[in-house]
Amino acid sequence: MFSHSKEGSHIVLRRWSLGLVFATALGVLSLAAAPAAAAAPAGAPGPVANIPDVAMLQPADLGGHETSPADDDLRPWLRPPQPCVAYRSAAKRGADRAIRAVYPVGDVRPTVLVEYVAVYRAGGAAQYLRELQRAVSRCRGCTDEGRSWRIVDRGIVGRHSLLLAVSETVSYGDTSSRVKTTYIAVARTGHAIVVLADIGWEVGDGHEALVRDLAPLAVARASVLR
Repeated sequence: MFSHSKEGSHIVLRRWSLGLVFATALGVLSLAAAPAAAAAPAGAPGPVANIPDVAMLQPADLGGHETSPADDDLRPWLRPPQPCVAYRSAAKRGADRAIRAVYPVGDVRPTVLVEYVAVYRAGGAAQYLRELQRAVSRCRGCTDEGRSWRIVDRGIVGRHSLLLAVSETVSYGDTSSRVKTTYIAVARTGHAIVVLADIGWEVGDGHEALVRDLAPLAVARASVLR
Protein backbone atom coordinates (compact mmCIF):
# COMPACT_ATOMS: atom_id res chain seq x y z
CA MET A 1 0.00 0.00 0.00
CA PHE A 2 1.19 3.47 -0.81
CA SER A 3 0.34 6.35 1.51
CA HIS A 4 -0.38 9.79 0.10
CA SER A 5 0.61 12.97 1.97
CA LYS A 6 -1.01 16.33 1.17
CA GLU A 7 1.95 18.12 2.69
CA GLY A 8 4.39 16.22 0.46
CA SER A 9 2.31 17.02 -2.61
CA HIS A 10 2.28 20.71 -1.79
CA ILE A 11 6.06 20.71 -1.39
CA VAL A 12 6.61 18.96 -4.74
CA LEU A 13 4.16 21.27 -6.51
CA ARG A 14 5.74 24.35 -4.93
CA ARG A 15 9.23 23.24 -6.06
CA TRP A 16 7.97 22.52 -9.56
CA SER A 17 6.28 25.95 -9.77
CA LEU A 18 9.40 27.79 -8.60
CA GLY A 19 11.49 25.93 -11.17
CA LEU A 20 9.08 26.87 -13.95
CA VAL A 21 9.12 30.56 -12.95
CA PHE A 22 12.94 30.55 -12.81
CA ALA A 23 13.26 28.94 -16.25
CA THR A 24 10.75 31.37 -17.76
CA ALA A 25 12.60 34.34 -16.30
CA LEU A 26 15.87 33.11 -17.79
CA GLY A 27 14.24 32.78 -21.21
CA VAL A 28 12.84 36.32 -21.09
CA LEU A 29 16.21 37.73 -20.08
CA SER A 30 17.96 35.86 -22.92
CA LEU A 31 15.49 37.18 -25.48
CA ALA A 32 15.87 40.72 -24.18
CA ALA A 33 19.66 40.55 -24.33
CA ALA A 34 19.91 39.01 -27.81
CA PRO A 35 19.05 42.13 -29.88
CA ALA A 36 21.47 44.26 -27.86
CA ALA A 37 24.31 41.83 -28.52
CA ALA A 38 23.57 41.71 -32.23
CA ALA A 39 23.15 45.45 -32.68
CA ALA A 40 25.85 47.25 -34.70
CA PRO A 41 27.85 50.01 -32.99
CA ALA A 42 26.42 53.48 -33.46
CA GLY A 43 27.71 55.12 -36.64
CA ALA A 44 29.07 51.85 -38.12
CA PRO A 45 28.32 51.27 -41.84
CA GLY A 46 26.27 48.29 -42.89
CA PRO A 47 28.05 45.53 -44.79
CA VAL A 48 28.81 46.45 -48.41
CA ALA A 49 29.37 43.39 -50.57
CA ASN A 50 30.43 45.37 -53.63
CA ILE A 51 30.61 48.91 -54.97
CA PRO A 52 27.62 49.57 -57.26
CA ASP A 53 27.83 51.25 -60.65
CA VAL A 54 26.01 54.34 -59.37
CA ALA A 55 28.88 55.03 -56.92
CA MET A 56 31.40 55.42 -59.76
CA LEU A 57 31.88 58.11 -62.40
CA GLN A 58 29.43 57.75 -65.28
CA PRO A 59 29.82 58.51 -69.01
CA ALA A 60 27.59 61.56 -68.45
CA ASP A 61 30.29 62.93 -66.13
CA LEU A 62 32.97 62.35 -68.77
CA GLY A 63 31.39 63.96 -71.81
CA GLY A 64 29.90 60.66 -72.95
CA HIS A 65 33.15 58.68 -72.80
CA GLU A 66 32.76 55.15 -71.48
CA THR A 67 34.47 53.63 -68.45
CA SER A 68 35.73 50.06 -68.06
CA PRO A 69 37.14 47.93 -65.22
CA ALA A 70 40.76 48.77 -64.46
CA ASP A 71 43.21 45.90 -64.94
CA ASP A 72 44.96 44.71 -61.78
CA ASP A 73 48.35 45.87 -63.09
CA LEU A 74 47.20 49.41 -63.92
CA ARG A 75 48.78 51.54 -61.18
CA PRO A 76 48.04 49.20 -58.25
CA TRP A 77 49.83 51.70 -55.97
CA LEU A 78 46.84 54.03 -56.46
CA ARG A 79 44.38 51.58 -54.86
CA PRO A 80 44.56 53.36 -52.52
CA PRO A 81 47.76 55.44 -52.32
CA GLN A 82 49.75 54.29 -49.26
CA PRO A 83 53.22 55.81 -49.62
CA CYS A 84 56.14 55.91 -47.23
CA VAL A 85 54.67 54.36 -44.04
CA ALA A 86 52.61 51.38 -42.86
CA TYR A 87 48.87 52.12 -42.91
CA ARG A 88 46.98 50.54 -40.02
CA SER A 89 43.71 51.56 -41.66
CA ALA A 90 44.31 48.89 -44.33
CA ALA A 91 42.91 46.27 -41.91
CA LYS A 92 39.58 48.12 -41.93
CA ARG A 93 39.20 48.33 -45.71
CA GLY A 94 36.27 46.39 -47.13
CA ALA A 95 34.71 46.35 -50.58
CA ASP A 96 36.52 48.28 -53.31
CA ARG A 97 36.44 48.86 -57.04
CA ALA A 98 38.55 50.51 -59.74
CA ILE A 99 37.64 51.76 -63.22
CA ARG A 100 39.49 53.52 -66.04
CA ALA A 101 38.54 55.88 -68.85
CA VAL A 102 40.33 57.32 -71.86
CA TYR A 103 39.54 61.02 -71.89
CA PRO A 104 40.38 63.52 -74.66
CA VAL A 105 42.39 66.56 -73.54
CA GLY A 106 43.74 67.84 -76.83
CA ASP A 107 44.07 67.22 -80.54
CA VAL A 108 47.23 65.11 -80.26
CA ARG A 109 46.58 62.48 -77.59
CA PRO A 110 44.13 61.68 -74.81
CA THR A 111 44.83 60.94 -71.16
CA VAL A 112 43.93 58.02 -68.88
CA LEU A 113 41.82 58.46 -65.76
CA VAL A 114 41.75 55.91 -62.95
CA GLU A 115 39.07 56.01 -60.26
CA TYR A 116 39.18 53.88 -57.10
CA VAL A 117 36.48 53.70 -54.42
CA ALA A 118 36.70 51.73 -51.17
CA VAL A 119 34.48 51.40 -48.10
CA TYR A 120 36.06 51.18 -44.64
CA ARG A 121 34.81 49.88 -41.30
CA ALA A 122 34.96 51.45 -37.83
CA GLY A 123 36.29 54.89 -38.72
CA GLY A 124 38.88 53.48 -41.12
CA ALA A 125 38.24 56.04 -43.86
CA ALA A 126 39.02 58.99 -41.58
CA GLN A 127 42.03 57.13 -40.18
CA TYR A 128 43.37 56.44 -43.68
CA LEU A 129 43.15 60.08 -44.72
CA ARG A 130 45.00 61.18 -41.56
CA GLU A 131 47.73 58.59 -42.16
CA LEU A 132 48.13 59.67 -45.78
CA GLN A 133 48.33 63.36 -44.94
CA ARG A 134 50.89 62.79 -42.18
CA ALA A 135 53.04 60.59 -44.43
CA VAL A 136 53.15 62.98 -47.39
CA SER A 137 53.51 66.11 -45.21
CA ARG A 138 56.87 64.99 -43.81
CA CYS A 139 59.68 67.26 -45.01
CA ARG A 140 57.36 68.69 -47.66
CA GLY A 141 56.90 65.32 -49.26
CA CYS A 142 58.13 61.74 -49.20
CA THR A 143 59.80 59.29 -51.55
CA ASP A 144 58.76 55.68 -51.82
CA GLU A 145 59.79 53.04 -54.41
CA GLY A 146 61.23 55.69 -56.72
CA ARG A 147 58.16 57.96 -56.55
CA SER A 148 58.23 61.41 -54.97
CA TRP A 149 54.95 62.41 -53.32
CA ARG A 150 53.86 65.91 -52.36
CA ILE A 151 50.66 67.68 -51.36
CA VAL A 152 49.61 70.25 -53.96
CA ASP A 153 46.45 71.46 -52.22
CA ARG A 154 43.97 70.64 -49.45
CA GLY A 155 40.20 70.95 -49.34
CA ILE A 156 39.59 70.63 -53.08
CA VAL A 157 36.35 68.69 -52.41
CA GLY A 158 35.42 69.76 -48.91
CA ARG A 159 37.73 69.66 -45.92
CA HIS A 160 38.31 65.89 -46.09
CA SER A 161 40.30 65.93 -49.32
CA LEU A 162 43.81 66.30 -50.74
CA LEU A 163 45.36 66.91 -54.14
CA LEU A 164 48.64 65.01 -54.55
CA ALA A 165 51.36 65.06 -57.21
CA VAL A 166 53.55 62.00 -57.73
CA SER A 167 56.72 62.28 -59.80
CA GLU A 168 58.72 59.35 -61.15
CA THR A 169 61.37 58.84 -63.80
CA VAL A 170 60.11 56.78 -66.74
CA SER A 171 62.02 55.44 -69.71
CA TYR A 172 61.01 55.49 -73.36
CA GLY A 173 62.83 54.50 -76.49
CA ASP A 174 66.26 52.94 -76.05
CA THR A 175 68.05 55.50 -73.90
CA SER A 176 65.64 58.33 -73.18
CA SER A 177 63.89 59.08 -69.91
CA ARG A 178 61.85 61.87 -68.36
CA VAL A 179 60.13 62.77 -65.10
CA LYS A 180 56.42 61.98 -65.32
CA THR A 181 53.88 63.56 -62.95
CA THR A 182 50.56 61.99 -61.94
CA TYR A 183 47.90 64.07 -60.22
CA ILE A 184 45.67 62.40 -57.64
CA ALA A 185 42.62 63.60 -55.73
CA VAL A 186 41.88 61.69 -52.51
CA ALA A 187 38.69 62.46 -50.60
CA ARG A 188 36.49 60.98 -47.91
CA THR A 189 32.71 60.89 -48.03
CA GLY A 190 31.25 59.17 -44.99
CA HIS A 191 32.81 55.70 -44.69
CA ALA A 192 34.12 55.73 -48.29
CA ILE A 193 37.41 56.88 -49.79
CA VAL A 194 37.48 58.17 -53.38
CA VAL A 195 40.69 58.31 -55.41
CA LEU A 196 40.73 59.98 -58.82
CA ALA A 197 44.00 60.06 -60.75
CA ASP A 198 45.04 61.36 -64.14
CA ILE A 199 47.98 59.15 -65.06
CA GLY A 200 48.60 60.73 -68.45
CA TRP A 201 49.12 58.91 -71.73
CA GLU A 202 52.12 56.57 -71.85
CA VAL A 203 55.04 58.69 -70.55
CA GLY A 204 53.07 61.97 -70.63
CA ASP A 205 52.00 63.87 -67.52
CA GLY A 206 48.58 63.93 -65.96
CA HIS A 207 46.53 67.11 -65.82
CA GLU A 208 45.96 68.91 -62.53
CA ALA A 209 43.06 71.02 -63.82
CA LEU A 210 41.18 67.95 -65.06
CA VAL A 211 41.48 66.21 -61.69
CA ARG A 212 40.22 69.34 -59.94
CA ASP A 213 37.22 69.50 -62.30
CA LEU A 214 36.20 65.85 -62.05
CA ALA A 215 36.92 65.13 -58.37
CA PRO A 216 33.69 66.79 -57.10
CA LEU A 217 31.66 64.64 -59.50
CA ALA A 218 33.40 61.48 -58.32
CA VAL A 219 32.79 62.31 -54.65
CA ALA A 220 29.13 63.14 -55.34
CA ARG A 221 28.67 59.73 -56.98
CA ALA A 222 30.35 57.88 -54.12
CA SER A 223 28.25 59.70 -51.52
CA VAL A 224 25.53 57.06 -52.03
CA LEU A 225 27.79 54.78 -49.92
CA ARG A 226 27.57 57.01 -46.82
